[in-house]
Parts: sequence; structure tokens; C-alpha cells
Amino acid sequence: MNDWYTRQQVADLIGISKATVYHYAKQKKIIKIDDPHRLIREARYKKNEVDALAEERQKNQPTGLRPSELAKQLGVTTQRIYALIRETHLTVDELPAGDERTIYSIPIETADWIRQEIRRTAPVRGTRAEFHDSGYDIAIFQLFRTKQGQDMRVLRNDKQEWGFNLPSQTWVSFMDGIHVYQYEPVYPIHHATIRVKGYTDFLLPKNLHESFDFLDFVYQVWGVENIRLREREKEIALSIKSGTVRLSIPVPETLTASMLQTFLILGDVVMEDGGWILVSGYRRTTFDLPTNMLDALQDISKEKDLSMSDYMEEALREKLEREMGT
Repeated sequence: MNDWYTRQQVADLIGISKATVYHYAKQKKIIKIDDPHRLIREARYKKNEVDALAEERQKNQPTGLRPSELAKQLGVTTQRIYALIRETHLTVDELPAGDERTIYSIPIETADWIRQEIRRTAPVRGTRAEFHDSGYDIAIFQLFRTKQGQDMRVLRNDKQEWGFNLPSQTWVSFMDGIHVYQYEPVYPIHHATIRVKGYTDFLLPKNLHESFDFLDFVYQVWGVENIRLREREKEIALSIKSGTVRLSIPVPETLTASMLQTFLILGDVVMEDGGWILVSGYRRTTFDLPTNMLDALQDISKEKDLSMSDYMEEALREKLEREMGT
């Protein structure tokens, strides 16, 4: 057995690039075998030192979550996770990965705190990532149908994986549903983006069939581009961009005016022939801010992956709740 490794073997064992192997040798982390007469075509490195470094890295390998993994679980951007870590000086494990890169690993306790903070500071309206997957191009509760005519709805399980529940409550991944069971979408979920003039807000109880009839209707008429949605334990919080819309499909018979009013929590809906007018429950206002405060507001809103309006609304709501509670 050889008492040396080639550069590629070192890279594979330690999990670094070949260029980083060169830097590790210069830093004396591993020992390159001298070859003053250039008799060997490829650089070789002493086996004992390489094995020791590989063992040390394996022992110190973090067992927590990567920021990208936690972000995917919570339906937020990776930048949002990094921002929380920076803002609150949370404990994370760091492991050099070569080429001046660092791998971050979030321990269980830190991950639990981040989950609580994300839920606490979540905007009133859901973000696009919460209900739409751009990779699969599907939306939560979107209606699919088998070739035999059985209806299935897109769900997301506790691991934040997309899929379907069979009548037997057996979980089927989205890819298996498409390729093995041959589920097909019943309708498209996209529409041209409408300029934001406010939102009209609804709350759909999950135990009502009419709630899902309404959601199917909304996906087809407004598309994922013009709504916000957040799934809760027993209900679905739905917000639709306010304004006039021409109806491209018939209104389901189950969506009566009285049923719609039971869903409505903020704003109003005027049902006309061939179109609906959604009235916002908000009123636009303006106020002056110092330039430095406005710049700070823009920065923190961006870090939290929120619009300035959403961030201001949340901040003011928290302030008012504290004031009214005193």
C-alpha cells in the first residue's frame, strides 16, 4: 500500500478543491513529498498527515442545518436566515471549506429560536414562497386529476416536501404523483401581474368544500402573481390584489354572495356581470421621514424580505399593541 496520496485523492478525502490542496501544503497542514529532480509526474502528499486531517475534519463536521436547508423549511430566503444570525449574534458552527469558504451549520437550539422568530415576525400576508414552488411550478392546494377522474390536491408535509395524500393517507411525492400516478393539473395558475392598489383579505375555513372551490377560482382568475396566501392549521389566509377584474371563467355555483361575505375579513367585493370589483380594506397615506431613516427602513425591509409597506405595517401594529396594552 502506498504511503502517499495524489493531489486528487487528497481533495476527495478532505472534501476540498485541488487548488486548496496546494494552499494546505503551503500552510503545512499536509506535507508534500519533495521531488527536487522532478522524477514524479504528479505531486504526492504524505499519507499520515492527510489521514489525520481528514479524521479531524470528520470529527468536527457540524451536524446542524445549513442556512439554505432551514430557509427552505420555513419558506423564506437564505438571506433572511443570515440576517437573523447577524442581527442577534446567534450561535452557529463554522467550518472552513477551503478556497477561503466557510460552511455554516445551525445547531438545534438556534434553529428552534429562528423558527419562532420567523413565525413571530411573519407578515400578515403570506409570501410567494409559502404557497408557490417555482421549480415544480405548483401552488398549495392546486387541483390535480388522475386519468380515472379522481381529484387530488397539492399539499406540503411537515418536512416542507410537496406531494399528495392518497385516500388511504399514504404520502406520495410530487414527482411520483406526476410520473407514477400520472396526475395532471386541472387548470393553469398564472396571470399577468396586476399593479398593487391594496389587497382584499379573506379567511377560508379548511373544513368547507366551498373554500377550495373559491381557491380554484382565484388561481384561475388572478394567478399566483396577484395573490398572497398563508396556510394555517384550520384555515387559509388569502389576500387578492384589489381592483376590477374581468372573469375569464364562470363563477362556481357554490360561491354565492352570502358565502363570499363569510370569507371576507377586510375590504369588500362587488359582484357584477362579467367582472368583480375588489375593494381594499386599506387607505393609502403619505408621511415625511428623515432621509437616513428612510434609507435604514429600505435596508431592514430588504433584509427581512418584506416590502416597506409590509414592514411598516408590522412595526406599527406591534407598537400600537404595546401602547394599547399599557
